[in-house]
Amino acid sequence: MAYQETWVCIALISIFIGGVFPDGNPGIVTRINQAGLDFIQENAIERLKEDIESETIDDISGTVNAIFFDVDYLVSNIRISEFEVETSSLKLVPGVGLEFTISGGSVSLNDVNWSYDGGFFSDEGSFDTTVDGLDLDITLGISKNEDGHPVLTPEGCSGDVGSGSIDLDSDSWLSDLSGSLEEVLTDTVNDQICDIITEQISEYSDEVLSGLNLKLEVDSYTEVDYSLISNPLFEESYMETAHKGEFYPIGQSDWEVPFSVPAIDTTGGLNKMVDIWISDYVINSRYYVLQELGILTYTITEDMLPSTLPYRLNSRWLGRVIPVLRRRYGKMPMELVVNSTSPPTVEFSEDGATITEYADLDAYVVLEDTTRVNVFTIALTGHEQASVGVSYRNITLEMTSMSVDAELKHSEIGHLNTLMIQHVVDSYIKSSVLPCLNEIGKQGFPLPHIDFVAYVNPVVSLGKDYILLESDLDWEVHTHPHE
Repeated sequence: MAYQETWVCIALISIFIGGVFPDGNPGIVTRINQAGLDFIQENAIERLKEDIESETIDDISGTVNAIFFDVDYLVSNIRISEFEVETSSLKLVPGVGLEFTISGGSVSLNDVNWSYDGGFFSDEGSFDTTVDGLDLDITLGISKNEDGHPVLTPEGCSGDVGSGSIDLDSDSWLSDLSGSLEEVLTDTVNDQICDIITEQISEYSDEVLSGLNLKLEVDSYTEVDYSLISNPLFEESYMETAHKGEFYPIGQSDWEVPFSVPAIDTTGGLNKMVDIWISDYVINSRYYVLQELGILTYTITEDMLPSTLPYRLNSRWLGRVIPVLRRRYGKMPMELVVNSTSPPTVEFSEDGATITEYADLDAYVVLEDTTRVNVFTIALTGHEQASVGVSYRNITLEMTSMSVDAELKHSEIGHLNTLMIQHVVDSYIKSSVLPCLNEIGKQGFPLPHIDFVAYVNPVVSLGKDYILLESDLDWEVHTHPHE
């Protein structure tokens, strides 16, 4: 039974569902509206039609009275050969969950075997029939388990079928047995069609949803946790998900970030299939982890400077600004080591994204024996403006402007003119550190997603403490689950 691809769609629903937030504010909130549900069900029903055609109905046996005789009958090899649906829908049920509805369906059964035994006489054969007028309503509940994974449960199913005609392949005078078999077969299909579908929903949704990776590695050091922090909330026009949205060192999910998630304004949106609100807490938690792991350090050397930069990094050139360097060291190579002293912070507002960084810049002269001599230390405060975008499934940041404030913290070569040094250091930072920051920003971090499904025509806007991504959905080219 190949229901797994079908219930990838249901898994997609579960990624985009959440609720009230008893465990604190979420780092990420997502919503999917009716247009998103329509996209899901249109693709799911096609796969469902294909898969159900491999299903079988349980054998039917019983006894009927034919004139003066009791006749035992058996109907076997009841295999669904075709399943057609006139209309279907996936709708929100506020406060409950989802309702999956099929109307005007039909089930065709081919080469069904039948036999009877009346004691002194018996017969057997086969028949084809189509049971029409199938209507089906399935209620789907979605919750979270203790690990924050979504769990989908069919909570109710009601079905009703019309009738089917049976023409027994026999010249027997007991061919009027067909009337009894029609009624029994129709009742059996009515009883079992719900079981067939709900059983497969439960089995394969468990398989698919339990396999969802809600902790995604972003780089060699960090992973982001997208586990749900609450059960689903179902409103009239949307479903909502609350995700933790916190970064940890890889494999250390017990790590705690020492600041809280701000409440974000989730009004508006729903102009596209999916809305995703991302708190600046998410990015700030990543910066905090990188700071604690000691990753935020940069060493600037001569070969890192672009050839177009008029400044070079050696004691003779920098001696133009700091003469004592040239007098003491002649022309020796230098290195500038930038160490973050506090986690960078990002703040979103309607005006854009602002990033603030705090670091010490240690200047070293590299002697002939490769010994490094610290000559001064400057405290830096960087201010960057950044634009926010979407690349594939990642939120990205690109620094559009940068300014650096410098303050002399320590000097081994006497008094220094900080204003003159700042101008040179500012150029070094912008030409070497800024591209490094942009490289990290281009990598970004992954959005909540599921395989096969792509964000289409995403639109990004910013508000106080959050990014809002509005997007439509479509199957990825060459990875459609039907292929």
